[in-house]
Amino acid sequence: MNTQEIKISYTGADPTAFGVLGLALVCFVASSAKLGFTDSKATGLLFVWAALMGGIVQIMAANIDFKKGNVFGGTVLGAYGFFWVGMALSWATINGMFGPGMKAAVDPKMLGVVFVGYLIFSLFITIASFEVNIPFIAMLLLIDVLFFSLAAVSFNIGPVTVLAKLAGWSEFIISLVGFYASGAIFFKNFYGREILPLGKPLNFIKKGSYTQVHAQKHSA
Repeated sequence: MNTQEIKISYTGADPTAFGVLGLALVCFVASSAKLGFTDSKATGLLFVWAALMGGIVQIMAANIDFKKGNVFGGTVLGAYGFFWVGMALSWATINGMFGPGMKAAVDPKMLGVVFVGYLIFSLFITIASFEVNIPFIAMLLLIDVLFFSLAAVSFNIGPVTVLAKLAGWSEFIISLVGFYASGAIFFKNFYGREILPLGKPLNFIKKGSYTQVHAQKHSA
C-alpha cells in the first residue's frame, strides 16, 4: 500500500512568546498561593487562570509550533498546557465542583504520581533545552525541582514544609524567567534583532540533519 506524505507549510508568526507568557503567568499566580502571598486555600481563581493561561494559551501556541515543525516548542508547550488543564480540573474536583461523590473519591497521592510522571518527561526535555537558549535551560531545571518537590510533598516524603517552600520559590522563579524569555522573544521577533540576550545553545549533543533523521525513521 502506497503512503503519501503530507507537508503543512505555516507562514504565520512565532507563537513562542505567547506560549511562554501563559506558563509564566500561571506559575506567578500559583506560586503566590504556595508562598503565602495569597490564600493557599482559595483555589477558585487558580482554576480559571490555570485553565486559560496555563492550558489554552500554551496549547494554542503548541499547535502552531507543530505546524511550523518546531518539535521542541510544540512538545513542551503542549505537554505543560495539558498539565495545567489537568491541574485546573483536579482543583475543581477537590473543591467539589463535580459533586460530593467525586470530591470524596480524591486520593492526593494520585497527583503525586502525575508529578513523578511529569518529572521523568521534564528530565528528557531539560537535556534538549541545552540546545535552545539560557532562559529555557533555567526554566526546565527549575521545573525539575518543582516536580520533584511537589511529588515528595504529595507522598509525604522528607521535610514536607521545606519542600513545599522549595516548590513555591522554584515556581516563582520559573515565572520571572518566563516573563523575561517571553519579552526577549517578542522583542526579537518584533524588532528583527536581539534586544534582550537569550544566550546561545550549548550544543552538548550533536543534532543529525533532517534528512538523516527522516531516513532513519522510515528504515526503522
